[in-house]
Amino acid sequence: MTSSSGGHPFDAMDEFRHEGWVFLCSAERLPERSFHVSVRYRMPPTDEIRTLQFDPQRFPTAGEALLRARELAVQWAERHRRDGRGEA
Repeated sequence: MTSSSGGHPFDAMDEFRHEGWVFLCSAERLPERSFHVSVRYRMPPTDEIRTLQFDPQRFPTAGEALLRARELAVQWAERHRRDGRGEA
């Protein structure tokens, strides 16, 4: 996993590739110091970024939140591979 700083010094983002999909998984720090997850998808061919989902669950660390984001990305890819749409 490669992490980089997001817009806030306590945020973390991971560009995650799975079965040809490119996801931007992020852990965003909340005021109460926990992290929540968002998963974004880089749409070909323009690389436009589309938000796929947020997870209401809260995590104590950015690393745990990023792992959850990757799980959600894999689940999304599985659903869209089966239905053949490939769109959010």
